[in-house]
Amino acid sequence: MNQQVDTIPVLTDIIEADAIGPVPAGDQTTRFLVELEAHLTGVIHERADELVHNACREMEALLLEQVSDRLRSQLPTLISGIIEEHFRGPDRVN
Repeated sequence: MNQQVDTIPVLTDIIEADAIGPVPAGDQTTRFLVELEAHLTGVIHERADELVHNACREMEALLLEQVSDRLRSQLPTLISGIIEEHFRGPDRVN
């Protein structure tokens, strides 16, 4: 039984067309279409993956820029409040 399991190809195994044996003409077309579909699927998946990663990088850069701009606009007020609190003291009233 172990020998049967060893003969089953794994997804990482490369199967040569010659190893399968002679193929009838109709099956060659089917095989070609299957190979074409597999190739197209791989290429399209790689391209889609690349597009998604690029979009994520662009969104991350935009978000970082927005947060930086917000911090830059709020920083003077924040610093002023901290300095005033430090010199006046949190419990002191004017």
